[in-house]
Amino acid sequence: MSKREAVGSRPPDANPVRRLADLGGLCALAVAHPVFEVLSEGREFFVARNTTLTLGVGMVFVLVVVLPALLFCLELLAGLLRRGSGPRVHSLLVGLLTVALVLPWLKRGEAPPDVVGPTALLVGLLCGSIHHRTHVARLFVTALAPAILAVPYLFLANRDVTRTLVPAEDDFVAVEIEDAPPVVFVVFDEFPLNSLLDENHEIDSGRYPNFAALAADSRWFRNASTVSSETMWALPAIVSGSYPLAPGAVPTRRYYPDNLFTLLADRYDMTVFGRFLQLCPASRCDYDLGAPRETMTALLADIAVVWLHIVLPDALTQSLPPIVGDWRGFAQRRNFRSTARGTEPNDREAEFDRFLDLIEKDGEARLYFLHSLLPHMPFSYVPSGHRYEAPDHQGTEIGRKRLFEAAGATFADVLYQRHLLQVGFVDRLIGKLIRRLKETGIYDEALVIVTADHGAAFHPGLPRRRAVDEVLSDILLVPLLVKLPGQRTGVAIDDNVAVIDILPTVADVLSADLPFDVDGQSLLDPGDPGRGRLFVHRNRTRVRIEQIGRFLMPSRESVASKIARLGSHTNASLYGVGRAAWRLGGKIPQSSLAAGPATDSTIRVTALEVSRSPRGGIPLYVRGMLATTRKQPVALAIVAGDEIVATTETYDDFGQWRFASALPGVALGQGADDLRVFVIDDDGGAAFLAPIH
Repeated sequence: MSKREAVGSRPPDANPVRRLADLGGLCALAVAHPVFEVLSEGREFFVARNTTLTLGVGMVFVLVVVLPALLFCLELLAGLLRRGSGPRVHSLLVGLLTVALVLPWLKRGEAPPDVVGPTALLVGLLCGSIHHRTHVARLFVTALAPAILAVPYLFLANRDVTRTLVPAEDDFVAVEIEDAPPVVFVVFDEFPLNSLLDENHEIDSGRYPNFAALAADSRWFRNASTVSSETMWALPAIVSGSYPLAPGAVPTRRYYPDNLFTLLADRYDMTVFGRFLQLCPASRCDYDLGAPRETMTALLADIAVVWLHIVLPDALTQSLPPIVGDWRGFAQRRNFRSTARGTEPNDREAEFDRFLDLIEKDGEARLYFLHSLLPHMPFSYVPSGHRYEAPDHQGTEIGRKRLFEAAGATFADVLYQRHLLQVGFVDRLIGKLIRRLKETGIYDEALVIVTADHGAAFHPGLPRRRAVDEVLSDILLVPLLVKLPGQRTGVAIDDNVAVIDILPTVADVLSADLPFDVDGQSLLDPGDPGRGRLFVHRNRTRVRIEQIGRFLMPSRESVASKIARLGSHTNASLYGVGRAAWRLGGKIPQSSLAAGPATDSTIRVTALEVSRSPRGGIPLYVRGMLATTRKQPVALAIVAGDEIVATTETYDDFGQWRFASALPGVALGQGADDLRVFVIDDDGGAAFLAPIH
């Protein structure tokens, strides 16, 4: 027997321990390591979910031990079903795990997106085949087995990870508070002030009457800015009154020991909703009992979605649930809860309603705090309160450019349309908040604060959340309304202020001396109205501070652009997108209505999807694709009966002409069952393309 035969072509090893070690090593490298790498960098994932150390260690055990054991059981089952097939299945699994191992490397490289998947499959096929045929390859795979120990050790030995999984002690300094009115504090998410404004730089009372009503009773700081464009740093800045400068910090008391909750902990009971609950001492806070609890099943399901985003080619990740915006519930986009009325969706509206239900006049000093993920993506609400399901584009990348950096005007307009409609829904919630406070009799005496962690931009060719000069006002300016106890007359204030000024304002209103230093100053005595502001550009390790001036002119330019694109003062104008928007509310000629679908071979609808409200089946959103020889965007009208209820244009989506539009919902009335798509030509002609079912 030759040396080559002895070493290179030995039959596959049937030793079960060795095969289990092979699978363990490859699972550690191809599954656990990329997940641990992402979670080590994004430790806010654990904080927002309130993941315990026990669950974290259990997750590691499942990925490194249980998963390869399950795969090994699959091999054993194959061997029982067909004698001798176990080694072949083993080599097949080796090949598949190799595909998962090389896919992230290829995605990070310069390979064109359309060749990443085929290349990885080819590599996996070759590796599986070579593993089955050659002893040297099998020795190499077995040599990877120490990863079973090395990968989890490196993750759990990371001090930042373990500090995130272990809550800080409930230490806080007792503070003497002379006045203790109810405090109602709502922080919205990704909410640019410019979305609320009309051409006079006032709150658009036609679209947002409840925000206007609250402003009429409050101090409205219409030049208030955030200090970061990321929630994980902006929210701690709001509650701590200080710039988020500590490298590696996540939103827990370990990194932000002095904050709003520790300030009030000795005197106030606290009802706290939202994410990052570890900022509040657990012994003093009542949390949202209706929120989904962290379980191993939910954690592993979301980890699976994270892993698929890491390894799958970009074209396939578009169909996955997004993993940005929230930090949980990726795998189950809709959670449910049991109520007296039965089973109901546990969505962002339900969270707000639970928050309102707990507001009451009980004679005790209490803080009601909510960090709501509205109006952040995904966009699924309209002002009436109805919901719809539509694609979530927040993770979209084109040529390594994020939303909206490589997007055309119509695509940006359609998402801006959906954002403004969702802001209308947030206005509806503000109305519910005002009514609840008045029903309980605490509206007049309460300190009410409404703000947002940061904004967002919706301009084609520019980033959505990266604070470059062209979009600074959209990202940095946020709503800030403060209704003082006993205040009945509103005032608009144009002083330069920032969200870090909120905590010292609360202390000022409560006549409390802050026992720690802050960077902000009370809004009741802002000092220099033209003082500069700082914005913190940062990632998890690097921090850069920028001096920011005033935003008045950039904000006016952005608001003017919004109005030119989607109108103002009425929600009706939100449904007019594109160059045919002026025809919104017009009629389609009877001759065009009587004709059947156009047979013009240059344009036809090839796909059509309609999203309807679960309540009443009202159509709220339509999207589709056109097959056309035209080289320029096509103007389209959505028609109910003979009236144009929405207009839009096609946009290029990875080489396909796609169109989309929100629909005016309940305003459609009986025409909801008679919706049709028409192409609108520049000469005023209208050709029926397709019915919308």
